[in-house]
Amino acid sequence: MQHLDVGALARQLILTLVPMVLSLTVHEYAHAAVATALGDRTARQSGRLTLDPRAHVDPWGTLIIPALSVVLGGMAFIGWAKPVPCRPDRFRKGVPPRLGLALVAVAGPLSNLALAFAAAGGLAAAIRFHVPLAAERGPNALAMLLTATFSLNVGLALFNLLPFPPLDGHRLLPSFLDPIVKPLERYGFAILMIVFLMLPSVATVIFYKPLRLVQALIASLFGL
Repeated sequence: MQHLDVGALARQLILTLVPMVLSLTVHEYAHAAVATALGDRTARQSGRLTLDPRAHVDPWGTLIIPALSVVLGGMAFIGWAKPVPCRPDRFRKGVPPRLGLALVAVAGPLSNLALAFAAAGGLAAAIRFHVPLAAERGPNALAMLLTATFSLNVGLALFNLLPFPPLDGHRLLPSFLDPIVKPLERYGFAILMIVFLMLPSVATVIFYKPLRLVQALIASLFGL
């Protein structure tokens, strides 16, 4: 029977859940900020235009599911927070509802890409200014946190950009696909879970290969 390294598991949980909470908070705040900028004050009135994680954390999607992913030996790229309410009928005059919804949707994944770039930049700056990122026993806390934040945010950005409801990416699809997309909104997440858990070859093509490619591209931009 394989010995359980409780310390390593606890460290991995911290390195997953702390960036997950912070990243999803920024993600949802970005949705709320863009909706507010477009004239819809629903998110602000609901207390969602804030960087306080307590306003956004979903116990299952932000904490329990990612923690289970770590315990089962995976990487928690799949996570979610409470959805930010948005009413396109409240967008200011001149903002087409479909365009406004697309802008609100894409703000979340873009915020995660921004966090990924910031984490990569932090690692590059540490190397540039000779900040020690490793100790005798391996990478230190700063290096591990920045690396985890980088990997997680690239994953969250690409996952949420998948053109499948209820993910943000479905808001970017052309209107002629609405008859196909609308019926999927109710069961979309369940279908995604089936694909990722039971169809790994499909998940590799639509997510994991693009993930590795984007991670490598951003890392190369910063000389990592």
